[in-house]
Amino acid sequence: MMIFSGRGTAPILAVWLALATAALAGPTNAMLFAAHFEKGLGDRWQQVKFGVPTDYHLAVDGTNTFLCAAATNSCSAFMAKLNVKPPAHLFLRWRWKIDHTPTNASDRTVRDYDHSARVLIAFDTLIGPPRSINYLWANTEKIGTAMSHPLTSRAQMLVLETGNARAGEWITEERDVTADWRLLFGNKAMSKIVGVGVLTDTDSTRTQANAGYDDIELYLQ
Repeated sequence: MMIFSGRGTAPILAVWLALATAALAGPTNAMLFAAHFEKGLGDRWQQVKFGVPTDYHLAVDGTNTFLCAAATNSCSAFMAKLNVKPPAHLFLRWRWKIDHTPTNASDRTVRDYDHSARVLIAFDTLIGPPRSINYLWANTEKIGTAMSHPLTSRAQMLVLETGNARAGEWITEERDVTADWRLLFGNKAMSKIVGVGVLTDTDSTRTQANAGYDDIELYLQ
């Protein structure tokens, strides 16, 4: 057994403590994308219009800056462009809130398919529109429900919140995207990630709804 003594012990002990602390802390997250909005939006963010665009702008809640979506008979996504090869294990976290769900909106039928809040990841495809995972604040569907968009199976929905019980409250979400991909798309290989964004729409119900989005982070562990 080696015994340390004297003045030379302190530096050696300090190094050992630092290494031990790092080992206990485990591996750090590798951040692929982060949007906290205190420094503005930048050129990466763009509207993806499906008619009259939803108004996306920065707003302040106390000392915090966040992305506000105000939809009035409108529908558009607000996306940050990416070009990321799918890692072995991918995660997404964010915060969101709504003021209310759109009046008389449905989670299943096209004619009244509106939602106060969606957070989505878009994946590249060789032919046709990109596949996407949409984390949904639903109108009436139960939390945990997985379903396709009524017009295309390329857009898969996973319900994380529903109804108005938690309206007005900031809620933090964290998802294992790799596991969710397997749940929603089965054995298909995950393709390149081309965008992360949000979508608030009320064009089908011709109503109005607001949402807030913040601290969007895409990372691997």
